[in-house]
Amino acid sequence: MYKKVTLISVLLLLPLLLFVGCKEEEAAEVETVSMEKPDFSGRTLSILVNDTHVQVVDAWKPLWERETGGKINVILVPYAGISDKLWIDFRTQTGAIDCAAIPSSWLGDMAGGGHVVEVDPLIEKWGYPDWDDALPAVKVITGWAGKTMAFPYDGDNHMTYYRKDALEVPEYQAKFKAKYGYDYHMPPKDWDEVRDIAEFFNGWDWDGDGEIEYGVSFIAQQKTQAMWEVLNLVAQYATIAGEPSNTTSNIFFNSDTMEPLVNTPGWIEAFRRIGELTQWAPPGLLGYGYSEFRYAYVSGNACLGFDWGDVGIMEQYPDEYGSEVKGLLGYGPLPGAKKYWDHVNNKWVEKEHQVNFLNFGGWVWIISKYSKNVDMSYHWITYITNPERSLLDACGIHGYTGVNPWRKSHFDPAVLGLWKRGGWDEGAAKGYAKGILDILTDPYAVTDLRIPGGERYYDALDMRLAEVLAGKSTAEKACQSLYDDWVKITDEYGKEDQKRYYLESLGL
Repeated sequence: MYKKVTLISVLLLLPLLLFVGCKEEEAAEVETVSMEKPDFSGRTLSILVNDTHVQVVDAWKPLWERETGGKINVILVPYAGISDKLWIDFRTQTGAIDCAAIPSSWLGDMAGGGHVVEVDPLIEKWGYPDWDDALPAVKVITGWAGKTMAFPYDGDNHMTYYRKDALEVPEYQAKFKAKYGYDYHMPPKDWDEVRDIAEFFNGWDWDGDGEIEYGVSFIAQQKTQAMWEVLNLVAQYATIAGEPSNTTSNIFFNSDTMEPLVNTPGWIEAFRRIGELTQWAPPGLLGYGYSEFRYAYVSGNACLGFDWGDVGIMEQYPDEYGSEVKGLLGYGPLPGAKKYWDHVNNKWVEKEHQVNFLNFGGWVWIISKYSKNVDMSYHWITYITNPERSLLDACGIHGYTGVNPWRKSHFDPAVLGLWKRGGWDEGAAKGYAKGILDILTDPYAVTDLRIPGGERYYDALDMRLAEVLAGKSTAEKACQSLYDDWVKITDEYGKEDQKRYYLESLGL
């Protein structure tokens, strides 16, 4: 049984954990294997990861193999191939994949379809390294139908990045006010300010490096997670923060009727505004997947950016990731809006507000129902996600891993020294951590879509967004087409069943 890991023990034991392996114990039966000092000699664990999270595997695989005697077979695929690879194994039930790192939003299909091992009995049997240390929002994304069906691994939410060497310059502030008639906030308070700042800082050399900079940048390429960029705006224009209900902290469906909200004015406004932003973005924006965007943004080519916490990690590494912005970025929550659409009363409500959105929710680890190595899977997952090891992946010591802070202990001032080892200066580390923590501790943060068919709903959203960003469709036409797409998907899965799952996902 795991014992609770304290911050003091983290700091004292860290050198030993990194450089000293455990002694091998005598082999035990699979059913009674010890999770303290297991012997997996002669056995191989097959894990599925994408090209980002393989950094975590590479960091811990040698130590895990040395300490347990087991071997790890890494199945490496790009993000777009993870789902297909898993579903082939689920349908054939071969057990070729033991465990995998997946987006939490996929649990609606994978756990709801009975393809994932329930975690609660395993925790009861073998223990867990400080479950209470996981932030509440992160625990939510591991659940399905009232059960824990995945392991927390990552705290994902979009945040605002901005160039301090642009927005903090008094001369630029004065010129902006003369043109737009107000003082902007840092970070931008709402999407109106984003629009104006993007326009003002677009197309000129405001950082004096001899190159033209642009106003705003974001992920825009189809099939590379661009849909979460428009959901940043949907969360502001289609709802208001509050206890989850039909009208508050709810953006996807009318919870009374299960009618998609995607063709309502709030969604249309979000599509219109993100389409407008493309004119103040760098050339080649439509080719920006998540990696392309991050490398471009830390190269210093834009003022504003919206992404998960990975940009903050890459910022700290000029040599490895070509960062030209180390120490120049500010961090904050997503911009809010001056109005939102009340879909029950069919009217715009003029009100300044801001909604946090758990974009993507976070990556989680699952164990396949068809795995013959459940014990090995459990040990591997809890080995890499315990407090001390997960901190090294989240704070940048292992570089750009795709893992963002998700445990309470990751934000504790007592471990600030480890953040500094990851290349952070104290002020940046505190600002970055606060930006993420404020979102993950918000009880009214909107959660991602987590019902059966989730991948299909989002694929349709991704396709319609791509049409708008490429100028091939208007916001109105795209949203109406998306409504038709979602109605069809809902009908295929069964409207009443989908409604039940959706209400449950909202906690209603």
